Amino acid sequence: MAKETKQSIEPSLIFPRVRSRNTFEETVEAIAGAIKARLLSPGDRLPPERELARQLGVSRATLREALRVLINAGYLEARPGRSGGTFVARWPEAPRAPEQEAIIQRIRDQLPALLDFRRAVEPTAAELAAQRATPGDLAELEGILQELRGKEEAFALYRSGDARFHVDIARAAKSMLIHRAVVEVQTSLTEILDLIVYHSPVVLRHSTDYHWRIYEAICRRDPEAARQLMLDHITATEHIIHGLVPEAPWPREYTEGTLEEACV
Repeated sequence: MAKETKQSIEPSLIFPRVRSRNTFEETVEAIAGAIKARLLSPGDRLPPERELARQLGVSRATLREALRVLINAGYLEARPGRSGGTFVARWPEAPRAPEQEAIIQRIRDQLPALLDFRRAVEPTAAELAAQRATPGDLAELEGILQELRGKEEAFALYRSGDARFHVDIARAAKSMLIHRAVVEVQTSLTEILDLIVYHSPVVLRHSTDYHWRIYEAICRRDPEAARQLMLDHITATEHIIHGLVPEAPWPREYTEGTLEEACV
């Protein structure tokens, strides 16, 4: 029997529409990005082919070819039968040293713009969540944080919970476009955030502290505190990213601060 897993993120928000001329490569990146960001977990079933092609805005032929590539790469597996479909097979492994350098070189010039985008959307998501979150939303957020207790050295699990926490705050904001934007942020930054996660458990302990403080502000219905705590949280992350990639074209504000503050 196929594994049933609860997904807090609507599939239509996980997979952004493909817009460039190279639809095949973008389709691969969109699906792989959701897996690499741990927004999908091993055992999760992808939407039916017709629905996923519609969400991505691509032909079914393009989607089938992209799925074939990801199956061959080991990220997806196809299961036959009535309860079959296409399922997530695994998360990416921790990047080795040569891979880390390649990741940094590939994403270096995009980092300031991506972090600007994150600053623009995630504090607003926290602010709105403090105003709009339902009791069910708060229970979901607390459940994620409880699952993360003591997981600072279980890097893949921690990274998954971290991404889900940020995306679920955006879901609690009750704005489809903000939710979609935060999913895009987490997907776009996943490789560099992975490097931070694998960098040091100390970083993750700082992250855990911030997560609980943001959650408590949302529970108190304190939108100003929720916004500021999220901004502090992601600004601290920017400092450690700058430490990892000092050669990127950073504006001055990204170079100020200390690594001791850093968290994801």
